[in-house]
Amino acid sequence: MVKPATLYLILILMFSGCAEWDLGLNKKKDGPPAPPPPPPTAYPFSDIPVPSNFSQDHSRSFIYESGSGSVKVGRLVYTGWESLENTIKFFQNEMVNNGWTLVNSIKHDSYTLNYEKEGWASSVNITTNLGRRTTVEIQAGPK
Repeated sequence: MVKPATLYLILILMFSGCAEWDLGLNKKKDGPPAPPPPPPTAYPFSDIPVPSNFSQDHSRSFIYESGSGSVKVGRLVYTGWESLENTIKFFQNEMVNNGWTLVNSIKHDSYTLNYEKEGWASSVNITTNLGRRTTVEIQAGPK
């Protein structure tokens, strides 16, 4: 007579068939890991990065683009739950990575980073409140 526990074990093995268990043994280890994707950008300004965990406040944002696309002016507002310090570091690194040059920075109740590149100027104003909710206002347009 077969014990019930043995019967259950046989049934489990029989119904699992040739199913493959992923134990992580078949993963390829060729080469370095893929780099992380680039941060999202402030549409239509494809060279102005935005932290990936921030969302655009459309009610406070404004974009003007001429029919030919040669003139673009924008005020884009984003909010997110990131510290002021981390947000400042993000823009200091990523704006330079996108070809912008820091002109100056101003710190008062908020933190403003002014950038320029050939024919363009951009101002990034970063503020935070007590709940660590950070607001980023980006203004960009021709110089």
